[in-house]
Amino acid sequence: MELTTYFSDRQRLTLKSIWIPGIILVILGLIATFLHNVNGAFMWVTSQGTFTVAVVFTSIKLAIAYGWEHIISKDYKKALLTIAGFIILNIGVNWLTDRMYGWLPAYIDGTFIGIIWSILQVIGVCFISGKRNFWQTGLVAGLIICYTSDFPFSPLSYVRVSPFNLQFVLEDFFTPFLIYGWIFLAENYFSEKGYSNILTSKIQVVSGKEYRMLYPLVSISCWVVIYHSAVLLKAYAQNDYFRKGYSGFQSPAVLTNAVTFVMIVSIFYITATMTRNIVISRMNTIANNNGWLYLLHFIPFVNIIVWYKLYKATPKHDSKSENGIFYLIKRDAAINNYIIGIGVLFSILSLWMTFSGLIYITSPVSGILSFVIFVRLTTYFILDKSKNAVVLHVVLGTAASLIQFIAAAGTGRPSLALFLAVVLHYFILIELFHPALEEADIAEIPASIIE
Repeated sequence: MELTTYFSDRQRLTLKSIWIPGIILVILGLIATFLHNVNGAFMWVTSQGTFTVAVVFTSIKLAIAYGWEHIISKDYKKALLTIAGFIILNIGVNWLTDRMYGWLPAYIDGTFIGIIWSILQVIGVCFISGKRNFWQTGLVAGLIICYTSDFPFSPLSYVRVSPFNLQFVLEDFFTPFLIYGWIFLAENYFSEKGYSNILTSKIQVVSGKEYRMLYPLVSISCWVVIYHSAVLLKAYAQNDYFRKGYSGFQSPAVLTNAVTFVMIVSIFYITATMTRNIVISRMNTIANNNGWLYLLHFIPFVNIIVWYKLYKATPKHDSKSENGIFYLIKRDAAINNYIIGIGVLFSILSLWMTFSGLIYITSPVSGILSFVIFVRLTTYFILDKSKNAVVLHVVLGTAASLIQFIAAAGTGRPSLALFLAVVLHYFILIELFHPALEEADIAEIPASIIE
């Protein structure tokens, strides 16, 4: 049966209770913190032995998270198989890897093995669940889950343990949410006819409850990979391949880095596109065309306020046709002038700082940077002329960030360069200055309105 919403009834049943395994994982994480002690002092990063507290508790947390779908559907046989199986397999594979590590070829390292094992776990979960196209679903969902975690989500990697850290508590709580959100989206994409049109649609009728679930899923995932890209570049600029205080994905192996690069770029594009589509669909559903609300969805922490506002808003439309009509005829372009004005002011400020030497970089680099900033400043005045102007504007912004990063790295003090955050501007500007619908969305709108 073709789905008309993002999730099926079975999936919604699991997602509705996803906070329960989240709390269980938080409690297990806190217990592990108190049990694990290295030489009388807690360590931020601990290497694993096969039966250490870190590995055992990480395996238990993974197993509970993966088994929750069966627990909530009262399929206790599959729940027991999943939970017991994954605890045994995680510990067993860890034991085996510890003994085979020295036999691995040079182009394969522990990070790569952790990534592969993370994917195989999700494929196994999908197989036990009896999902159609289980290997495609597990492969795609496994990669996204792996790269939207703090590190390859597997006890084969290094495991962070500290006396108490709010970040780690939040990671534990949101882990089941990330796992099932992406498994269900991937499952529907490979199994349901026309589901790709739902994901690419800007006029989908999105209920408050679906928006409450979907927006945090794609937004958090998007910003996690933005962070990963920044910290990996900083680690490599410092020739630091092993300090897990940055990210669990840095590696001296070319193969691992190639996979990581492709996945970070791919996941960024998927999550940024879905963020735009889900937010616009929800705004159309509640008949709200405020460009500022759309823009604020892309700003961390501030987006929590607008997320709650749109979640609580009363829906005004109940069909894609109504949403499509509203999208075409109700446009608020006032924000565009503010973006141009504020952007020009900040560009002028950046030029002044560069020339005045407040940004400490060498003269040749300063000249190149000043030229790039100046050209980017001029593109503000043509953003509304064509989509190519938006692309040029984003490319120049990324280039300016890259120049500053390289210059700072040359001094031995590389900055945290959020290149993908600059690229994220594309999804903001292209929607505000050049809104457009996909062909499948246009087909939902009466021809008289389009003409």
